[in-house]
Amino acid sequence: MNLSTDIIQIFIFAIASLLHGISGMAYPMIGTTSLSLAFTLPQAIAMMAFPSLIVNLIVLSSNNKQRFVQEALFYFKKYRLLILSSIIGGVVGIQLLIIVSAGIMYIAMSAVTFLYVASEYLSHKGFIKKFKINTGIGNTLAFGFLAGVVGGATNAMSPILMMYLFSKTDDKHEIVKSSNLCYLFGKIIQILFLGQNIIGFNYQEVVFICLITFTSILFLFLGIRLRNSVSNSFFKNTIYIILLALSIKVGISGVGQLSSTRLL
Repeated sequence: MNLSTDIIQIFIFAIASLLHGISGMAYPMIGTTSLSLAFTLPQAIAMMAFPSLIVNLIVLSSNNKQRFVQEALFYFKKYRLLILSSIIGGVVGIQLLIIVSAGIMYIAMSAVTFLYVASEYLSHKGFIKKFKINTGIGNTLAFGFLAGVVGGATNAMSPILMMYLFSKTDDKHEIVKSSNLCYLFGKIIQILFLGQNIIGFNYQEVVFICLITFTSILFLFLGIRLRNSVSNSFFKNTIYIILLALSIKVGISGVGQLSSTRLL
């Protein structure tokens, strides 16, 4: 990487953290797809581990109605099945990261996300019946596990989680807190399993990670402040727009990775 590339990457991370502060999602997906243009997917995911961990902790400690630990325990108890199944899925996903083409994972994720956003738009316009998931125990475990698998393999668990959480609640703060708990445990799993990749970073890569982390923290706080002033409808529309953009970006990345693999 050169200076101009670093500056572009830092700018992308600023936008990603701003959006994450507002919506509670987007940071790992945008960051990973951006870094994967310059690094392999396992390297990109490893580089995202600590910045994402810090971002998740800040989001979880902001706008709390009670102390941090009490707030975290409240949402953990409420969403424990979703979180625990996502942890199991995360372990499986990290193994898939090693044996399955990232391009295939990206394309599958892109297709599912695009179809979900399209169905939400069409249902809002009255063309089809609104897509709503039964949030019983079975679906909770299934969506948690699937989100974990996708998150462990590509850092793109947000769309799966949002499909479930939007069917569960309309409370934007609850959506942000519960999803970021899943992200947090996912990052811990990645750090444990990708430790060798993290230890292997050189000096320049460590400096770069510190720069994107510092930038992310600044813009994350700005996004969190903006979240307090937006309505629930604006919050949902923002997430749909982010998901649509990410589905297109991830799909393009997937096609690109498959094409480069075939050329090799």
